[in-house]
Amino acid sequence: MTAFLKAHGTGTAPLPDHWMTATSRLVSPGRTGFPRRPRIQAGDRLVLYASGWRCIFGVAEVTGGPEVDDPSPSARWPWSVAVELLVVVPVLSNAPPVEAIGVAPRSMRQQSHIRLEQRHFELAIEALAGVGR
Repeated sequence: MTAFLKAHGTGTAPLPDHWMTATSRLVSPGRTGFPRRPRIQAGDRLVLYASGWRCIFGVAEVTGGPEVDDPSPSARWPWSVAVELLVVVPVLSNAPPVEAIGVAPRSMRQQSHIRLEQRHFELAIEALAGVGR
């Protein structure tokens, strides 16, 4: 199992505070997108990062390999993987800051995802355990 920090939203278009009720693709159909083919496979874990909020808001398991959702050249997020949410913080204003796992917010600038060390993943589980569902 490899763990990644996966960004959602942007600094200029952040996720809403109550992201689960805002028709998130993470919830239905259970997918997350990428600008190019990710080196992510079934069984990997994604620590979910809310850009703009600079917080982590959940952990998901990747349940399928990368697929092309939109092959058009203008697609911003043509690739995606299927995910199952394992633990989430439904209200972003209650979520722990990304610094709680030893990762600086600047690490995610211009990145859709970054690989995490095992210690960062374990810190994410601890940080989310107190506030997640």
